[in-house]
Amino acid sequence: MNQAHRRSQQPATLPVTELLQRHREAVQRSQAEIARDAWLDESYVSRLISGERTNPSRDALILLSAFGLRLPVPDVEEILLAADYKGLVLPQSLR
Repeated sequence: MNQAHRRSQQPATLPVTELLQRHREAVQRSQAEIARDAWLDESYVSRLISGERTNPSRDALILLSAFGLRLPVPDVEEILLAADYKGLVLPQSLR
């Protein structure tokens, strides 16, 4: 089963915190490394991933997921959509 197929089987309504926790576990990087690569404060990243901090900005989520967690665009979009933000890529119908 390929990664795109597995992703399509996951519920679309996962909370952003749960998505961040899953991706953080999958990449096996420390929070310090993630924060450094995302140009974010380590305590802020910790609060985002643990769910203590709610309503992160779209920019913070992009930095965290794309640079800190090094996720591909579809996963970054999944995180943005879970936080009720627009994704990075326009749908084909708008191109």
